[in-house]
Amino acid sequence: MPVLIDQRVCDNSPGCSAIRVCPKDAIIYDRKAGKIIADNSRCTSCGICQRVCPAGAVKVYPTEAALEAAKTEIEGSNLTADDLLEQRYGVRPGDPNELGTNMVHVDCGNFADEVLKSDLPVVVDFWASWCAPCRILAPTFKDLAAEFDGQLRFAKLDTEECQQVPAEFGIMSIPTMLFFHKGRIVERAVGALPKDALRTKIKNVMTKVGAA
Repeated sequence: MPVLIDQRVCDNSPGCSAIRVCPKDAIIYDRKAGKIIADNSRCTSCGICQRVCPAGAVKVYPTEAALEAAKTEIEGSNLTADDLLEQRYGVRPGDPNELGTNMVHVDCGNFADEVLKSDLPVVVDFWASWCAPCRILAPTFKDLAAEFDGQLRFAKLDTEECQQVPAEFGIMSIPTMLFFHKGRIVERAVGALPKDALRTKIKNVMTKVGAA
C-alpha cells in the first residue's frame, strides 16, 4: 500500500513517531528538504506508520491510483492545517504559548520555585510549537486553568527552550502533563486529552492529594 505524507499537517520533526516504528525505513526525514518523506519502494504495507501519527499526516492508500487521486485532492484543497486538525480531534487548535487565567510559563530557571515549591498542586504541560497535539490541547488546558483557579495551578513548559527538566522527569513524547504535589509527581497524562477526560483526571488528582 503506497504512503503519502500530507504536508498540510505534518510537523516535519526528525523525531517523528512514524519514522521510529517503520521497520523498513520507508518513512524518513530528508534533512536537505527539511521534511518527512515516504519512500514507497521500501514500504511493506504494514500500516503501522499511519496508526502512530497523531496529526494524521501519514496516509496509507490501497493502490497507486488512490494515492494519486489523494494528491490531486490535497493540491486542490483550501483546508488549512487547523481545519484538518479540528476535523480529526473535534477541537480548534490554539497557541500553546498563550497564557490565560491561572497559567504561568515555567522554564529551567524557575521550575523549582513555581512547581516544586508550590503550596497548591500544579499541573505542567510539556509542549513544543511544532507539535500538532500540543496545539489541540492548548485551548482545553487554558479553559480548565480558569475553571480550577484557586485549586490547582497550571504551568506550561516549552521543551525546545528548556530540555533539562523534561529529561529529568522522563518526558518521552508531547504533550505530556505531569501533576505535582509537594514537590513530587502524583499523576501524569499523555496526549491531547478531551476536556471531559482531562477534567476527570484533574478531579481524581485533587481527591488523591486531599485538595478536592
